Amino acid sequence: MELPEMNEQNARPGTPLTPYEVVYDRAAIEQYLDRSGEPIDPYMHDGELTVPPGMYLGAYGRLIHGTFHYEAGVHTSSELTIKKCPPAGTKAIVSGEVLKMFERNGDKYVTFNVVVTDGGGVCAAIEHTSIYGLRSRA
Repeated sequence: MELPEMNEQNARPGTPLTPYEVVYDRAAIEQYLDRSGEPIDPYMHDGELTVPPGMYLGAYGRLIHGTFHYEAGVHTSSELTIKKCPPAGTKAIVSGEVLKMFERNGDKYVTFNVVVTDGGGVCAAIEHTSIYGLRSRA
């Protein structure tokens, strides 16, 4: 599938990003914890493993790159708001939209939101800003 180019015409504020489903199962959580070096104990509540909030931060990649094509992809900032950490095995839907596009020092930026929901409501909301077009270095 060929994706549209990320640009001011295709990614106006309010443009929805292609949603996807993800299951935060035990294997995915353990893999995340192994990579981050975090222990599992802080995510055990009443004997049940819960989704570490940091896992939500990675949800933007598939969301934005599953909607638009662009060569550069320099992450510059994220603001994460946690609403809840559901149990392992939770199926979630990741969705979002473009909030704004702007240029700074010749680089082109996009800010978009990401919303992670489960059957019971919002788990997390994240605002990401990335450079999608680098200025010429010549």
